[in-house]
Amino acid sequence: MHVAIRRPTEHATKFWLTADGGCILASNGSNLPVRELRKLATFIAYNHGLICEAWANAFGAETPRFYR
Repeated sequence: MHVAIRRPTEHATKFWLTADGGCILASNGSNLPVRELRKLATFIAYNHGLICEAWANAFGAETPRFYR
């Protein structure tokens, strides 16, 4: 599963969620500074459970597929 603000676009900054509750930067298409990327990664990891729950509610699946 990847995370993007609103809808993902070709040049968006995207993170992949991992099964262990973390995330991996998939693309920094919007050229965010490293400091902002760290803040986003921390926020995403902290909210991993909520993100997965919202995803399941939106797409009707029990478990999302994670980056391996």
